[in-house]
Amino acid sequence: MTEIIEKGTAKRMQRRCWSIFLSLVISLSLVTPVLAVDCQAIKKGIQAEKNLAKRRVLVADAILQCPDDPVLNYKYGLSLERFRKYDKALEYYQKAVLLDPKMGKAYAGMGDIYIYLGLVDESIKAYQQAVELIPADDRFAGKLARLQIKKKALEGEVLTSGEFIRVMDNRGKISANTPLLLSGPALQYRIAFVVNSDVLLAKGISQIAAVGKAMQNDAIKHVRFEISTHVDTSDSSLDAMEESKKRAEMIKEQLVTNFQIDPKRLEIRWHGDSQAIETDKFGEDWPLNQRVEFRRINE
Repeated sequence: MTEIIEKGTAKRMQRRCWSIFLSLVISLSLVTPVLAVDCQAIKKGIQAEKNLAKRRVLVADAILQCPDDPVLNYKYGLSLERFRKYDKALEYYQKAVLLDPKMGKAYAGMGDIYIYLGLVDESIKAYQQAVELIPADDRFAGKLARLQIKKKALEGEVLTSGEFIRVMDNRGKISANTPLLLSGPALQYRIAFVVNSDVLLAKGISQIAAVGKAMQNDAIKHVRFEISTHVDTSDSSLDAMEESKKRAEMIKEQLVTNFQIDPKRLEIRWHGDSQAIETDKFGEDWPLNQRVEFRRINE
């Protein structure tokens, strides 16, 4: 009788052990979904937070808890960009697209960082990806179109009046921290001059003519502009300053005399060779210091 009781007790103990083991297996199998739900909850909490400073703190904490979440990587990159930590922001935008290759917003974020770094081609490629992935977003399409026009101006191609208007009709901010004027209503234009003079080549005449016709257009006919000239010469700084002054005065005269642009709409400045810009990012020796800058004066 005692032996029968002992066997029954052993079976009950065995069943209990199996029950505990199965409970452990089930609980372990639920760990990953719980973590996923937590990341989703964290993102919802960030979205619900209206205070910008608090939201940034939440995002910084969230990226530690969910380092492989593409949305949180994008949001953290955006936060870093706003604090002008461009190199770090780029890392998180790049990680976001590695985790989710269809995240168009992250490509656009990369494009903006490349703008801050003065990398024209990389910025255009990133925005092309953003437009391809989110074709309905007019902001991305507009940014891409303006970047392509700005690149044409940098390369010294003849812009159409419509292209000049498309850039200058945009009321975006011109940031002093943005190299190469790649954002906002501004252009760096390689106008074709005879070397070391204020005389326009045939191509330069076409370039200025398109600008004059654009300034006559109803879309921007009341807009005021700052026109500044930069030269790159081996002469003394005084000679460079004089040359750029003559070019600025000549361009204003051309626009006023030949296209009847109100002189009050045009402010001219000249900088000689005092504001050289980097050219090594373009992969060739472009004389970008030889340029004319057009900026919309937002009032």
